[in-house]
This record gives sequence, C-alpha cells and structure tokens, in this order.
Amino acid sequence: MSEALATGLVAFREAFEAILLSTIIIMLLKKMGEHGKVKIVYTTAILSVVLGVALGAGIYAIFKGFPEKELVEAGMSYLAALVIGTVIVWGVRHGPKIKGEIEAKLASSLSAKAVAVVTFIFVFREVLETVLITAPFLVSNPSSTILGVSAGTLGALALGVAVYWLGMRINLRTFFLGTSILLAFVASGLVGYGTHELLEWFEEEGIELGVLGKKIQFLNVGEDSLLHPKNAIGGLLSVMVGYYHYMEIARIILQGSTLLLLLAYIIAAYKPFGKL
Repeated sequence: MSEALATGLVAFREAFEAILLSTIIIMLLKKMGEHGKVKIVYTTAILSVVLGVALGAGIYAIFKGFPEKELVEAGMSYLAALVIGTVIVWGVRHGPKIKGEIEAKLASSLSAKAVAVVTFIFVFREVLETVLITAPFLVSNPSSTILGVSAGTLGALALGVAVYWLGMRINLRTFFLGTSILLAFVASGLVGYGTHELLEWFEEEGIELGVLGKKIQFLNVGEDSLLHPKNAIGGLLSVMVGYYHYMEIARIILQGSTLLLLLAYIIAAYKPFGKL
C-alpha cells in the first residue's frame, strides 16, 4: 500500500501539472476568441494519455521477465531519478512563467496544428515523466502502482475541474517550489533504492566492495514495527524519502549527495526564505 500512496502522489503532481497547462491553453484560446480550437486540446490530451499508458504497458512487458531483477530495478530507479532531476530543472526555469510562454507560442501561430503540437508537448511530457518515474514500482509491484497512479490521476482531475470551473487561482511559483522539494526527496530515495538493489546484485555475484558495502544500522526495528519498511509508516517513508532502518555506506553517500545537491539547486533558484 505504501507504493500505491507514493506513486499516487507522483501521479497527482504530474497529472495536475498536465491539467493545469491544458487549462491555461484552453483559457487563452477562449480569451483570443478561438473557441472552436478548444476541442483540439481535449482530443490531443486524451491521445497523449493513451500513448503514455501504452508506453507504460510496453515497459512492463519488456522487463517483467528479465532474470536479473536487481539490475533491472537499479537501472530503472537511476533512470527515474534522472528524469525527476530534469523535471526539477525544467520547473525552476519555466514553471513560474509558463503561462506567458504558452501565450507566446499560441500568439505566434493559432493554426489547429500549432494548438495540437503545443498541447501534445506539454501533456505527453507529463505522462512520460509519470511512466518513467513509476516504472521501478510498476516492475516490482504492478497492482499497487496501477492503483496509486489511477487514484492520483483521478484526484488531479477533480482538482483541475475545480480550478477551471470555480476560477481558482494557482500561484505557479509556490506550486513549482513545493512540488520540486517533494520531487527532490523522491529522486534521492530512488537513487538510494537503486543503489541498494545494485549492491545486492554485487553480493549475489560474490563481488566485494569493502567499506562501500558495509551496512549501518540506524533503527533496531522488527518486522512487526510500523517503522519497518514493509509496514505502513516505514513503507511510505521508504518510497517517498528513501528511508530504511539500515543503509550501506555507498547508499548513504549517493542518496545523501543527490538530496543535498537538488535541494541546494532549488533553494538557490527560488530563494524561499527571502521571498515567497
């Protein structure tokens, strides 16, 4: 269930951003008097989601039977972390001013093709990010991942409808700042998880890593404790922030470095303690 909640939060963030960007496009089209092109936005958004789901199904089909399970999960975890890093960088550079950028793109060309291309780029990117970020969980626990992604997407859709029909205003700077911090923890956790799986593969292959493979016990928790990674609280913390009651030295170094670098980048860009 912890995987479902974690992937649900990721899907909620990505889906809500896609819905938010689509809403901005629709509102700008109506403002420009191009009501007839609104249907193009809906159609393109649906097509983007269908293609993304097909991509996710393809990834699952390819990797579910791969014999080296640890290597698959390690590789996909590192890839997902890299994707999250690019999401954070994109959000820092474009997030707060995305409305103006969309308006400029549409103003330069209001053809049906241009509207479809702009919508596809923004929506499919979010769908692709969701697929790649949740792929490691899809391979290890498909049912919980599908449940989480579905619930998160539906929640984002409900909030997106409320934003559109109630005219609620979203502070884009605060939205991207908050979600970037959340994603920094998720990314570092994925690096940690991938490193753990990689170290397990090394151990199975009889490859000695010396001090890098040494395990440090942080908490002495049994399998009946809520803080154990297999249970509710521990499982959620494990997926969301990379928590584990013991960690290898290599995992501590890579996971900690990733988190510190991403948070430093976000804080330097947004300066949250100066102006929100």
